[in-house]
Amino acid sequence: MIQRIQTLYLLGASLLMALAFFLPTALLTTEAGTAVFRFYELTGADGVVEQVPSYLMFLTLLTIALPLYIIFRYKNRLHQIRFCVVAMILEVGVLLLSGLYCYRLYTLFNAAYEAFAFEIRWPLLCPLVALLFTWLAMRAIFKDEMLVRAADRIR
Repeated sequence: MIQRIQTLYLLGASLLMALAFFLPTALLTTEAGTAVFRFYELTGADGVVEQVPSYLMFLTLLTIALPLYIIFRYKNRLHQIRFCVVAMILEVGVLLLSGLYCYRLYTLFNAAYEAFAFEIRWPLLCPLVALLFTWLAMRAIFKDEMLVRAADRIR
């Protein structure tokens, strides 16, 4: 059913990934200015916009859309559970790739500038919380499936 608690968990996961996609996740401050890293672009200190690797952007967009798709698969709970596992794998991938990209930026700026400040923002942790929400949704879907199977057994 669409009005279950797993719907709220999946909506929360999708919203958190959307926040992570659009909000700045890291700031790199140098003498020249501040560079801002988002999951879809890196705005340089001089205003130059560089494209972030497309696989990170694609995975993030997929982790935004997949929980919404899972919500509307409510008639087939086993498929919902499988798609939740896929969504969790993708969220772990987004978390690892974004962390790796931030580390790469840190090493590049460390080699280019003597003095700079690297600040990680809270949207970088949104995939971790979205992973927790997806896991909670999967548990709730599994409980619903067990409840339905128990009711079928009684008949």
